[in-house]
Amino acid sequence: MRRKLPQGPQPAGPSDARLVIDVTRTPDGSTILFLTGEFDVHTVNSLCDTVVFLIEAGSRCLRLDLSGVTWCDNGSLYTLLGLRDAVLAADGYLALSSTGWPVAEAIARNRLWQLLRR
Repeated sequence: MRRKLPQGPQPAGPSDARLVIDVTRTPDGSTILFLTGEFDVHTVNSLCDTVVFLIEAGSRCLRLDLSGVTWCDNGSLYTLLGLRDAVLAADGYLALSSTGWPVAEAIARNRLWQLLRR
């Protein structure tokens, strides 16, 4: 797994080239996480570790761009709900800014649009 985290040390985590998470801070102070590759039970911990690291670093406005995700399983979507709740508990928000077909299909199949939108 490759992470481009803004300033400071990178969190430790297993290397898994199936999911790439690129982190970009925007001028308005929010943080965009661009995910590319497979988003499933085997790679979801990478996203969890990255979100926790960003919250601890002070980021509160997180947007996920999932347009580069080529595979998405049901469990990873429910992990998104947990991450959303964790960011809300830190007085922030986590929103989906873009999804590709595999993610949109999985969200529709699980009827999670209402829960995952901001």
